[in-house]
Amino acid sequence: MTEVAPIRPDLRHASDHTLLVTFAGEATGAARRQVRQALAILQAEPLSGVTDLHPAYVSLLVSYDPTVADREDVRRQVAERLATADRFNLPDPRVVQIPVVYGGEWGPDLPEVATVSGLSPDEVVREHTSGDYVVCFLGFSPGFPYLGGMPRAIAVPRRSTPRTRVAAGSVAIAGSQTGIYPLASPGGWQIIGRTPLTLFDAQRTPPALLATGDRVTFVKSSGVEFPERGSGAGTPPQAPDGSGAIRVVKPGFQSTVQDLGRPGHAHLGVSACGTADPFSLRVGNWLVGNPEGAAAIEMTLLGGAFAFGGPASIAIAGSDLSPTLDGHPVPLWTAVEVRSGQTLTFGATRGGARCTLCVGGEIAIRPVLGSASTHLTSGLGGLEGRALRAGDVLPLRGPVRAGHHGRVFPAATASRLLRRNELRLVRGAQWEWFTHDSRAALFASSWVVEEDSSRMGLRLRGTPLTAERQGTMLTEGVSLGALQVPGGGQPILSFVEHQTTGGYPQIACVIAADIHRVGQLRPRDEVRFVEVTLGEADAALRELHATLRAAMGVT
Repeated sequence: MTEVAPIRPDLRHASDHTLLVTFAGEATGAARRQVRQALAILQAEPLSGVTDLHPAYVSLLVSYDPTVADREDVRRQVAERLATADRFNLPDPRVVQIPVVYGGEWGPDLPEVATVSGLSPDEVVREHTSGDYVVCFLGFSPGFPYLGGMPRAIAVPRRSTPRTRVAAGSVAIAGSQTGIYPLASPGGWQIIGRTPLTLFDAQRTPPALLATGDRVTFVKSSGVEFPERGSGAGTPPQAPDGSGAIRVVKPGFQSTVQDLGRPGHAHLGVSACGTADPFSLRVGNWLVGNPEGAAAIEMTLLGGAFAFGGPASIAIAGSDLSPTLDGHPVPLWTAVEVRSGQTLTFGATRGGARCTLCVGGEIAIRPVLGSASTHLTSGLGGLEGRALRAGDVLPLRGPVRAGHHGRVFPAATASRLLRRNELRLVRGAQWEWFTHDSRAALFASSWVVEEDSSRMGLRLRGTPLTAERQGTMLTEGVSLGALQVPGGGQPILSFVEHQTTGGYPQIACVIAADIHRVGQLRPRDEVRFVEVTLGEADAALRELHATLRAAMGVT
């Protein structure tokens, strides 16, 4: 066992719902040990309201629920816990060998890495396989290992514009970092090879092949057969049970099963995920008498058609997708009874991006890591980790809850709370990195949501933002709602399927009270940002919850 030393970190607020704990200015062995110590301490003695821990090279991002935990209390209690580090010992590391096929179609960026390094491709491979690697942490996506110990000779910058898809098993370099993409996902690292090993499988215990502190060796291989993989993280199909079921007649553009998410797994690289519009999910579940986080169907831009195998109580919240029941219009924000055999049909959106269908008794999807929510980027949770398809059957947990027919949430209140033309921001962890002109432009400009936006992140187009220290940042935890700025200067708004860690500077972050509004932004929408203080962010959240309680008649 490795002995530990007291920790004296720097603590600062990264948003109104995250605390950034930094141990050093560069990635040293001592800093890595302190991150591991801090993670172990806070996992062993969880703090009330803390939802996730995001370890990185020299920092630990602490996510918390600001409706439960006071910001300064979180800061004080984290400092107190870390002062007790001498009570913890760290386990001895394992040694794991990773076979890699380098270059060619498996490593398309190997020639560029060689050119930038002033080496031949073979020399890059020899350098890479000679490294003495340690798993500093898992982040970015489920099971993604960030490895320290890479030779300086092949340290090259990440790509200025991330790829929209990197194949599972890709071995990659970004600056002094090397890592392996466990699942197919977007990414901005330089791809030099691929391994056939499965690094993350939610059905496996533990789900991640590697763990923080493991030692890793890369071995050059050839003639390797790569498996046909989905994500390795999906949920097996389920037979209908309960008192009824919903059959998907038409799936719409992107309909998924969502709840309030799976917090608590960021240290494995698994983001909390969940519904893109938690306001509408909570209201819809209240309307039908469900727990606020019960699983529901979330539709995006174009809705589907759903046949009911039994009677049910339903509520439709969020964007107006022109719902009809057997051809008759159905009101939003209202509890409605459905008879056995009826079909509920949705059209294209008339406003925002997403509509939520809640059903009394709850959709009965087997949870993965504690949640039924679908994480499309990794294929985790939901129904086989994917969007719904025609012919899918969703069982209901049942029985149908009675007594809520006609319950209504004020549509005018919902419309006001879901307006999407403006989002409030607090300064992010790297605010000071950006030029004065860029900080001013963030709030002076309108930003257009790009077509290639997703639940992982909304790509925005506007005045390019310039970071004076671009390319020098060590990977650290990413806050939900953070505006990350790649080298091209166009920000990406990290959303519900966001990576748990990232290496682009975070200029600002959407406040907790406005996260649900992000879920209603659609491609080509224009949005403006308004800067608020942390105190104003707290007041906005209190106002939101007071409005909800008043509308629901809750004292």
